[in-house]
Amino acid sequence: MKRMTRGAAVTSAIALAVTMAVGITPSHAATTLTMIAADYPGDGHTQQDQWTDFATRFHAANPDITVNVIVKSWNDIDQYVATQIASGQTPDVVNKGDYSAPAAAGLLYPASKIVSPATLADILPAFLNNSKYNGVVYALPDLASARALFYNKDLLTKAGITKLPTSWLSLTTDLGIIHRKLKGIYGYAIPLGPEEAQAEFNIWAGGNGGSYYNYATKAWVLNSPANVATATFLKSLTTKGYTEPNPDKCDRTACAQALFAAGKAVFINGSVFLGSWLKANGGSKLNVGTGSFVSNTGHKPVTLGVQDYFTAYSKNGNQAAIQKWMDFIYEPANYAKFLVAAGGFIPATKSAGAKAASDPALAPFIKLLPNAVFYPGDIASWNSVKGQIQQGIGQAVTGDPAKVLGQLQTAAAAAK
Repeated sequence: MKRMTRGAAVTSAIALAVTMAVGITPSHAATTLTMIAADYPGDGHTQQDQWTDFATRFHAANPDITVNVIVKSWNDIDQYVATQIASGQTPDVVNKGDYSAPAAAGLLYPASKIVSPATLADILPAFLNNSKYNGVVYALPDLASARALFYNKDLLTKAGITKLPTSWLSLTTDLGIIHRKLKGIYGYAIPLGPEEAQAEFNIWAGGNGGSYYNYATKAWVLNSPANVATATFLKSLTTKGYTEPNPDKCDRTACAQALFAAGKAVFINGSVFLGSWLKANGGSKLNVGTGSFVSNTGHKPVTLGVQDYFTAYSKNGNQAAIQKWMDFIYEPANYAKFLVAAGGFIPATKSAGAKAASDPALAPFIKLLPNAVFYPGDIASWNSVKGQIQQGIGQAVTGDPAKVLGQLQTAAAAAK
């Protein structure tokens, strides 16, 4: 997830582009599975330890099956998987943020063949509905995240602001107060750099009635009036100095979250794992609150719901072994370990979700999920369009909004 950039989504220290291979290789393995997985915490070791543990224990219980897991940073995993497939080294299982393109190409097993019926029945239907291509579930949600407005309570108090803004108008007023009273502090950290720009802009556009794709017309709508107005509004905030300079170059982790952790930004759009990230990255003493996003007048605030996926490729014909491995991952004790290693996300299973609802760290995000908007992940060209958005949409805030969004729209319409 980029994450929720998938989340999005989401990926701190992602620029390290760490590659890790884990697994146990017996001398007489009947089947060897290759799995490529995203490195959620981005630290290069936490999930290596988790997958090593999983592979070791799974092989002990299934000595005829070896699992080799290659862990890649979020910055590298899409290209790495594409390269492996193009070179004839198709993996058996992939864990990352999309599925529709390989589903459209006929490369995947349907979900009904990836796990047993009992495991499939434990996965929350709402997440399975976001895992379909042409009405068939081709991916299994591994976890989910939602986004919320995070704010520094002490800085708000210092600025004399006693209640959270609820509209673009009231937000602009509050940011003006912060700009005047708190020198050296940015009112809002808005990351529109390539790490997860598609998530940040989606949140703002959703609060103005905008989206990336129109399902009624079956067309990309990146340069819709609502999206152009959103970019124009964000540009006005940047021009006034209410945000960090050059948001098109500001990545979520290394820039926006770092500013917030250092007490240099009052507001930030954060994912479900931001609290734990702050504790580990210098922000443990911050007095942080969470709330709903603001929206433009006449529109309701939204949150961005992001889920990532396990997909299974059929080329190698290892369906039975894949199903055993995936059932093993989704066993409650193992799945709980996966969620912890990933950094703390909303679970995708009914059994784990019941416990999550009472978790004070997760409950605020679960409460926001009914108002969630999701990426158009069931559109086959989404992964290509997402990459274009990540690289270019920040320039709509620092440059000409209509021109930049028009260029992205042209590229999206031609994407396959």
